Amino acid sequence: MKKYRSPSDQPIHVALTTGHTASIPPEGVELDPMFHAEARARGAEAFDDGISTVMSAEQRKAEISAALTSMLDGKAEDDFTAEGKPNLNRLKARAGFAVTREEADAIFTELTAKV
Repeated sequence: MKKYRSPSDQPIHVALTTGHTASIPPEGVELDPMFHAEARARGAEAFDDGISTVMSAEQRKAEISAALTSMLDGKAEDDFTAEGKPNLNRLKARAGFAVTREEADAIFTELTAKV
């Protein structure tokens, strides 16, 4: 199991739609894999032996690109808004972390310009 910690002095509480919950304290805790995506989405940092594994800007962009590509390939109606922009809730679910509208739009424009 991977360890996660809260980046502040306040614990992060994670609740899944399955009813499972977890609390992530600043000192860190091992989390079952089912919590990993939501823990990252709520700002928890993964770490191992005191070394933070915060995602680099390049890794973040690659993860968002992969999620958007998956959404484009899936062609699910709810993956996009009426304006044709990526649905941020769907994108967050696929990426496993929060994505801003600006990030989503910039990467989406790059991906669709290549087509």
